[in-house]
Amino acid sequence: MFGITTELPMYYSIICILLGVVYAYFLYRKNNFQSKILTSFLFVFRALVVFVLSFLLLHPITTILHTTEEKPIIVLAQDASISCQNSEDFNKFTQLQESLSDNFEVVSYHYSDEVSEGFVSEKKGVSTNVSNIMDEVDLKFSGRNLLGVVLSSDGLYNNGSNPLYHKISKSVPFYTIPLGDTSVIKDIRISKVLHNEISFLGNTSPVQVHIKTDKCKGENIKIKLYSGNKLLQSKSIKVVSNSDFIKADFKIENNRLSLQKYKVVVSGIDNEPYTDNNSNSFFIDVIDSKYKILLLSDVVHPDISAFKSVLDKNKNYQVEIASPTEFTSSFKEYNLVVTFYISNKKSDVLISLKQSNVPLLMFVSPNSVSLLNSFYPEGSLSGKNKMQEVTATYNSSFSKFNASPSLQNYFADLPPLYSTFAKYNSSVTSEIIAYQNIGMYATEKPLITLDETLDRKTAIVYAQGIWKWKINDRRGENLHQNFDELFSKISQYLLIKEDKSRFRVSHNKKIQQGKPIEFTAEYYNDNYELNNVKEVSLSLKNEEGKLFNYMFSKTENASYFLNINSLSPSKYYFTATYNTGEEVTKGQFSVLPKQSESSVNTANHQLLYQLSNQSNGFMFPSFNVEQIKDTLVNSSLNRIILHTSEKVESVINKMWILIFLLLLLCTEWIVRKYNGFY
Repeated sequence: MFGITTELPMYYSIICILLGVVYAYFLYRKNNFQSKILTSFLFVFRALVVFVLSFLLLHPITTILHTTEEKPIIVLAQDASISCQNSEDFNKFTQLQESLSDNFEVVSYHYSDEVSEGFVSEKKGVSTNVSNIMDEVDLKFSGRNLLGVVLSSDGLYNNGSNPLYHKISKSVPFYTIPLGDTSVIKDIRISKVLHNEISFLGNTSPVQVHIKTDKCKGENIKIKLYSGNKLLQSKSIKVVSNSDFIKADFKIENNRLSLQKYKVVVSGIDNEPYTDNNSNSFFIDVIDSKYKILLLSDVVHPDISAFKSVLDKNKNYQVEIASPTEFTSSFKEYNLVVTFYISNKKSDVLISLKQSNVPLLMFVSPNSVSLLNSFYPEGSLSGKNKMQEVTATYNSSFSKFNASPSLQNYFADLPPLYSTFAKYNSSVTSEIIAYQNIGMYATEKPLITLDETLDRKTAIVYAQGIWKWKINDRRGENLHQNFDELFSKISQYLLIKEDKSRFRVSHNKKIQQGKPIEFTAEYYNDNYELNNVKEVSLSLKNEEGKLFNYMFSKTENASYFLNINSLSPSKYYFTATYNTGEEVTKGQFSVLPKQSESSVNTANHQLLYQLSNQSNGFMFPSFNVEQIKDTLVNSSLNRIILHTSEKVESVINKMWILIFLLLLLCTEWIVRKYNGFY
C-alpha cells in the first residue's frame, strides 16, 4: 500500500500545478512548431518539470505499508540425556520436522544439561535440566506465533527447577512424548546427601545420607563414608520394605583447612542391574574464621560488659579480658584489641601494643586522653580534660559500612554520654559515624570515628556510658537490635583485612563439572596503579599430578583474564606467576561432579502428563509422526498472523525522480534544438 503527503498543507500542490502550467504557457505561447501535437507534448513536459520541482519544496513524504505472513511456530525438543539413550528417536524427529515444515516454521533443539540446536543420534548428557529448554523457548519465542512445543522426555530431571512451575508451563502448549521404562527394578540408590557447604576449623559437620530402595526387602546394606581413600565411618542397615526410605547420619571432624572431598558409598546387592547410583561425592570448605579479640582495661566498668555482650553473640569471636598489668601474651595472637579508659600509657604492655599493627578500638575518658594522644595523634585531644554531657547525631555522609534506617533513627533519642571537654583534632582519612551535641547545639566534634592508616585500622569512641545506650534500645521485637548492629559492624570493619598485595588472583573455589572456571588477575605497580604490561601464566595440577599450563589474556581495564573449560572432577592446585617469577600467588579449587543421570532408573511419565494437561497440550502414547502432525494441524492455535509495517521516506531522496526530470528536460531540449528553437 502506497500513500503520499507533505509537511505543508496538501492544497499547496494546486499552486504548484498552476505554476507549472503558467510557466509552460509563457514559454510556448510564441513558439510556432509545425506540429501542434509536438507543441502540446513539450508544453506538458515543461509543466511537469516545474510542477515536480516546486512540489518538492513542500517536502513530500511517502508512506509504504508492507504486509508479511508469520506461520505458526513449532519447537521440537529432544531429550539427549543418557537416561534416554535406549530411545532411538533421532530418525523420527527428523521425519517429523520434514513433515511439518510445509505448514509451520519448525525449530529443533536437543537438551540435557545444556540446550543446543538440532537433533543428535548419540545421547551423552550426564544430567537433565528441563527448565533450560523452557527458558530458551520463553526467551526466543515469547510474543510470537508459537503453536506449541513437542518435547520428548522420560520425566526425570536432576538440575534446574520443576518444569511444572515454570512461568510458561501454563501459557504454552506442551505436547509430550514419553520415553523410558516405568517398570520398577531392583535398586538401591543415594537420592541426596545433606551437608554444610562451609564449616569452621575444629567444628563437627553433620552429614545425612538419604537412601531409597526398590524391591530390596530383607537385604542388609552397608553405608560407608570416605575421605579420599580413607574409610572414616560405616553403618549397616536392614531394608524392611519393598520401597524403603533410609536416613543415615554421620559426623565429620573438620581438622584440616581447605576444600575437603568426601564420598558416600552404599554396598550393592545381588542382581542389582544399576550400581552407578550407589555412590555420591560431596565437598565441605573448611575455613579458619575464628577471630581472637582482647578487651584491655585497668578499671571495672559497665561499658565493658555492654560491648562484650555484642561480641558473645558471634560464635566466630573468641573474646578475652585482661588488664595491662596481667597481660603476658603477644598481641600478634589477636585480630582486634579494645581498650577501655586506660590511664597508664607507660607500661611495657602498652608500648608493645603501640608498636604492633593490630586493629584498635579505644573507649576514651578524660583519664585516658594521654593514651589516645600517644596511640592516635591524628585524633588527639587538647584542653583541660574535663567531662561534659553530650548526645549523638548520626552522620548521613558516613560510608565505611551501611547503617540500617532503624540504626540511623536510633541516634536521635539516645541518653547522653560523658565526653571530654577539649579541642578535637581529626584526621583527613577518618570518617565520623556520629557527632557530639551539647545541649541543643550541634557541633563538629566526633563522638565515634573510624580511621585507616598504613599501619592499622583504628576506631575511637570519645565518651563513656554506652551501657545506657544498650538499656535504652528496647523498641520493637528484637531487644538491643540497634546497639548490637552499631558495635558489631564497627568490630567487623576493624577485623576485616584488606588484600594489599600487588599481585592478586580471584576465582571460584567450587565449580560444577561442565561449567568454565574464570580467573581474574590484577597487578599493581609501586603507585598501586593497575598495570598489565607483563605476562601472567598459570600452572594447574590435579590430584593425580597431571599438569596444565595456561596464559592469561589482557583486558582493556589493565587487568588479566583466563577462562578454562572442560575440567574433569577433581581437586586442583594452581600457581599464578607474574613476569616469570617476579610475583607468585598460589591457591586451589575443586570441580564438583554432576549428579549422575542414572541416580533414578524409572521413568516418570506422570510429570509429562501433568505438564501437557496444565498447558492444554497432549501426551502421546508413543512417537507416532502422523498422529503428532494431525494433532498440530488441527490445533485451534494453527493460524497465520499478518504483520503490517509502515515505512516513511522523503520523496526528494528518490533517485527515479531525478532521472525522470532529467529525461523530460533532455527530451525537450533535443526537440527544441532540432526544430531551431533554443
